[in-house]
Parts: sequence; structure tokens; C-alpha cells
Amino acid sequence: MTPFAFGVVSTGERDRRAWLDLARKAEGFGYGALYVTDHVHQPLAPFPALAAAAAVTERLRLGPRVLNLAIRNTTLTAHELTALDVLSDGRAELGIGAGWLRDDALATGGRLAPPGSRVQRLVDAFGALDGLLRGEPVDGGEPFRTVQRPRPPITIGGAGPRLLTFAAQHADLVSITGASPTGDGLDEADLSPERLDEKVGWIRRAAGARAARPPLNHVVWECMVTPRPAQLLDAYAAAMGVAATRVQELPALLIGSVEQVAETLLARRERWGLTSVAIPAQALEQFAPVIARLS
Repeated sequence: MTPFAFGVVSTGERDRRAWLDLARKAEGFGYGALYVTDHVHQPLAPFPALAAAAAVTERLRLGPRVLNLAIRNTTLTAHELTALDVLSDGRAELGIGAGWLRDDALATGGRLAPPGSRVQRLVDAFGALDGLLRGEPVDGGEPFRTVQRPRPPITIGGAGPRLLTFAAQHADLVSITGASPTGDGLDEADLSPERLDEKVGWIRRAAGARAARPPLNHVVWECMVTPRPAQLLDAYAAAMGVAATRVQELPALLIGSVEQVAETLLARRERWGLTSVAIPAQALEQFAPVIARLS
């Protein structure tokens, strides 16, 4: 059975000391990776934050999860990721997505393009990113890399059939999320277990010809590990209009005791093959016993 890989996802803390402390804690608690999201209004931009984290850690893998390619230049993205890989001594990862939040598009002087256009931009950019990160020259000039290293792993995040199919065929890791038809929030219906069954089916069929299927991750939006989870589960159930047992089934949520969360992750690995688990930074300490139990 494929072992779990655990990571922490953060928007970045609001001051230097708190951010570096978070990076040190993540490494100390046994997480394998630290990721930073990519939204214009979050406290820290991904690449400077990750470079700072590299300076105070030794083994954590570091990367954006995931960059919004709808508002980013492909060549500059490869340049920044290569710099992070050098500064972290080969610990960088690249996560890319098509972009989904309307505010990010507006804040950078554009508009939220239709989903098909955003997916096409990612598909078109992938080959260039892959080549530049392998050390290919930039427009006939010098490559970014001066020291030969393996190409950093690339994660592709997405929700729809076209992007998940492409990710299954090309990415080193596939991160599955819910759709956002309006660009203002996620479609709750797209986060159901039954919908994830369908998405994993697309991925498995598309990855069938690959020598090794890419590991799978499902984005966890809320993680709460507590010895007495009943009140939390009831509150979520009431807000969502479903039974508490249904709340525990939703792949975007992880709520329960250490034992319950560990059992949930084992069940998700069995049903969907989800072996990459990245939890929100707010749950870093409370989730740590789950890592110890499943390692």
C-alpha cells in the first residue's frame, strides 16, 4: 500500500517571526512539505515566503499549491521556481492551476476568463514550464539552471474533466478540488463523495497508459482534530442541512478525534487512492498525532 505524504498549506503568516516559526514547527512535527497558496490579498506571496522557509529548514519540500497561471507569466514562473530550488538545495516543487477566484483576476487588472480559456492557458504553458525547469535555454539564450538537478516535481490542481485528464497524463501529482462556476466560491455539490468517485474515475482512465499513476490529493479546506468532535460535527451538519455522518464523509473536511481522522484517511486511501494529504496551517499542531499514528 502506498504510504501517506503529509504537508501543510498556508497563506503565510503576517510577520516574519510567526512565518519562520510555522516552517520550523512543520518540520519538527514530521510534515514532509510546506505549501503556500497564491491569492493576491493573502499576507505573503509564495516565492519570497518559501525562500525564507528554506533558510530555516533542512528537509521540508517547498512549493506553491497552486500558482494561478491565469495571471502569471510562464517564463518568470519557471525562473522563480528555479531560484527556489537552488536556495532550498533541491527541495522545490511546483504546483499550478488554471485560476478560479474572480478577485485575483480583478486585482491584477484583468477579468476572470471562461473556464475553457483558463484551462487552455495551463495546457499551453505546461510544456514550456517543463522544459525550462529541466534546464532548456530561454529563447535561445542561457538556461536558468547553472547546476544540474532533477526537474522539480509538478502538481496540477483542478476540478473538471479536461484539466484532470491532462493532469493525469502529465503531472507528478494530481490535486483535486471543487469547481467554482462563479469565481466567488466553491460549488458544494461538487465536493461530494459521489462526485469524487467520478473525478477519480476520469484520472484513472486517463493515466492508464502511464508507467506509474500519479499520486492523488484532495484539497482539505477544514481540518479539526479534537477528542470531542460531536459538537463540531453537529454544527457543520446544521449549517449544511445534512446528517453529521454525512459531514464526516465529505472529502474537503477532516473532523474527528485522532483515531477517527486516521481511520478516515485510511478509508479515503482505500476508496480513492488519496495518499497525499495537505492540511490547513491552522491545524498544524492538532493534526500532528495523526501523522505519528499513520507513519
